[in-house]
Amino acid sequence: MSKLDAAIRFAAERHEGQWRDGEFPLPYITHPVEVLLNLRNVGQVTDEDMLVAAVLHDLQEETPTTNEEICSIFGNKAAILVSELTRVEPLEIEIASLRKEQIFELRTQYLLQGIEEMSSEAKAIKLADRLSNLREAKRTRSEGRVERYKVQTKRILKFIPESVNPALWRAVRAELR
Repeated sequence: MSKLDAAIRFAAERHEGQWRDGEFPLPYITHPVEVLLNLRNVGQVTDEDMLVAAVLHDLQEETPTTNEEICSIFGNKAAILVSELTRVEPLEIEIASLRKEQIFELRTQYLLQGIEEMSSEAKAIKLADRLSNLREAKRTRSEGRVERYKVQTKRILKFIPESVNPALWRAVRAELR
């Protein structure tokens, strides 16, 4: 079994019972697989560790999977990429007295700081992830939430140079129209 095949199976097991948003939700694993397909088919990425990281990118946020576990099964490079892609969230004490809009802005600041510190490889995966999430938001979110997400995406594109992966960058940009 290839490392990529093993990663898809591992992610499917770990995300079992989780669902995407929407009126007719899909199993959560469809998102990491879409990120993989975006990275490979739109971004033309063939690096196996990057493709593995694309499939595993949400495990630490959405499941009890640890970075040590990912490293022991899939290797150091994939684990480092997943770690880079794992969002750091504000603490409860930081958001306790904030309004919804303020919480969204603080979470955006954390996101942008994380992206700024990412390697180019992680940024390419983040573009593939954002492309998937943006398309999903258009299908499942209210118009107001989609617009807010688009504004956030424009800010992200300022932190990820087009040169990281021109095809993915342009695909994300095209979704903003």
